[in-house]
Amino acid sequence: MKMRISYCIVLVILLSAQLSNAALDQATLLRQFLESGWDQQSGDTSAEDDPWAEPETSFGHLPERCKTLPKGSKEADRVASLPGQPPRVNFAQYAGYVTVDEDHGRALFYYFAESPYGAASKPLVLWLNGGPGCSSLGAGAMEELGPFRVNPDGKTLSRNRHAWNNVANVIFLESPAGVGFSYSNTTSDYAESGDSRTASDAYVFLRNWLERFPEYKGRDFYIAGESYGGHYVPELATVIVTLHEFTGKNPINLKGIIVGNPLLDHYKNRKGSLEYLWNHGVISDEVWADITQHCSFGPSDGVLCAKARASIQTGNIDHYNIYAPICITSSNGTSYSSSYLPGYDPCIDNYVQVYLNNPEVQKAFHARTNTQCDLPWNDAPLTMMPMISWLVDTGLRVWIYSGDMDDVCPITATRYSVKDLNLTVTKPWRPWYTPDNEVGGYIQQYDGGFTFASVRGSGHLVPSFQPKRSLVLFYSFLKGMIPPAVSVWHP
Repeated sequence: MKMRISYCIVLVILLSAQLSNAALDQATLLRQFLESGWDQQSGDTSAEDDPWAEPETSFGHLPERCKTLPKGSKEADRVASLPGQPPRVNFAQYAGYVTVDEDHGRALFYYFAESPYGAASKPLVLWLNGGPGCSSLGAGAMEELGPFRVNPDGKTLSRNRHAWNNVANVIFLESPAGVGFSYSNTTSDYAESGDSRTASDAYVFLRNWLERFPEYKGRDFYIAGESYGGHYVPELATVIVTLHEFTGKNPINLKGIIVGNPLLDHYKNRKGSLEYLWNHGVISDEVWADITQHCSFGPSDGVLCAKARASIQTGNIDHYNIYAPICITSSNGTSYSSSYLPGYDPCIDNYVQVYLNNPEVQKAFHARTNTQCDLPWNDAPLTMMPMISWLVDTGLRVWIYSGDMDDVCPITATRYSVKDLNLTVTKPWRPWYTPDNEVGGYIQQYDGGFTFASVRGSGHLVPSFQPKRSLVLFYSFLKGMIPPAVSVWHP
């Protein structure tokens, strides 16, 4: 299997010993990544230097790294309870470390929430937040699809009624080492972070985690994520599928992947973002005309394009969701929402930061607290579409969804990337419905079962902005059927 994909060497993220707001703010990290000059530094890379050109050569050694019986135990990782959690929690929780490189002392932190309903028969799902450099615990688990949300006091938790562990057993993985509570005892590891090693370590994590939780061996397994997860998710899937073909063994029963508001193609993302802002009245016709005149949205864009883009004035809006309220910090240091949006609090990053930096919370999570590193990002494909096309061809279930109010990885950009797959439409674009008789969004299916969906009224973090709609879509993905075109749901 050959995938000729270019690199970019970009982004330095500072992560301190405590979880910072930067580690939670997925959209900001991604915007920094996209604006850090990757397009000027990238270029064609020879197959000899490209780990994705021949994945079986690049990743064929990974089964050997999994032969040593991993340290730790399921019971040692059990979370008896989290500080401030609500009463009558009816599901098992686990958290801790899985070593992915014994020689370097590199270990990834995870939080695992089993389903409260029939966990033994439900699938296993791995969730990966993006960034690169964003905490899957702080963002994914505590702000989006996890079983709890942190309350404004920063001390207590409330139950998320639309948590994804209602329909699956969900692992939240802090990846790569240096993100969140994950760490390495070899500090030089942090200078070698990038897509290929992130995928390698995630694979080793899964193999070793399954040794700790053997009841999940052979269970239907899915990978989900968002944002820069548009890289992480298909790359990990590629490693799993390639090693299955290379070794003839199938230790991980991967059935499908689903990724929301993903970064799929760097240049198309830039074009799609600007076009989205113009379509939604954020930038003027004159500025857009200037941009389209001077920007090719490729590596040859120069000074005139940069000047046209610099003339954009978006104002103080949330690029996660251009219609959402923003978090305002007052002169006395307190924060509050600029307006009211049911079910959403733009200041939740602040509450999560306080909660996860509480020593008692870290103790309950079995978290190590002295992680400190810089993460230079060393490799990243400019486009993920050849890889996604290959995964579709293998028969893997592949779904992509987009909240339609996001400017960071907008639906406009995703549509351009989906078009590059050149797949035949089998079920045309049409609305899909929730049990509330609402249009949850729009959906289309293609050859090979590839599915693209929108989530109406949502921004970058779909499970945060539209928790009920995201759960309906995720449940449909697990069942392998697109949600209904008319309201057929029953109480």
